[in-house]
Amino acid sequence: MFGEFFYIYSMKIKIVFLLVFQLCFINAQISQKVKALAKPLDTIDYAESSHMGIDGESSIIYGYFKEISKTAKNDELYFFAKNGSNSLRLYSSQELLKRNDKRFLEIYKFYTDNPLIMKYQMGCVGNKENIATYLKREIYMATEIISMRDYLLKTKKDKFIKAQLESIEEEGYDKLTQKNLEFYLRETDKIDKSRN
Repeated sequence: MFGEFFYIYSMKIKIVFLLVFQLCFINAQISQKVKALAKPLDTIDYAESSHMGIDGESSIIYGYFKEISKTAKNDELYFFAKNGSNSLRLYSSQELLKRNDKRFLEIYKFYTDNPLIMKYQMGCVGNKENIATYLKREIYMATEIISMRDYLLKTKKDKFIKAQLESIEEEGYDKLTQKNLEFYLRETDKIDKSRN
């Protein structure tokens, strides 16, 4: 009887120690400034594209994330991509792609192996799909955006073209090349094929 009590008590101490250690480790991964910026997105279980509705109004939710992305390091984004709210998971994963961080592939594989269904409102259209589906779609969209950017860079620059290029840069697509995206597409295809 006493041995059983001691065993249960020692297990409780181990669990408490583990929880305290885990909380300290998690807090060490995210700066205070990024934590504060992420607070509005902590409980949001869906995501929105940068512009919403027919009139293309700026998304408030996406706006919160844009502020995070200005400050957050790639390690912080990687942490959010695996441990944040659904909106933080998706936005952080997409941002890792835009920053050409190869851990994007780890995240893609993680959500391919462990599906997480969430709502994503893109413009006027909303869907509920696995995060991996949205990430694959982001690669295709980035390919189109980078193709357009590369074309615009070769043309004569008027006000309209300069505005388009600024918009592409504001959305964070300035660090990617077609070659990068071909790599991500090839590697995500391999991940998809390994599941079949």
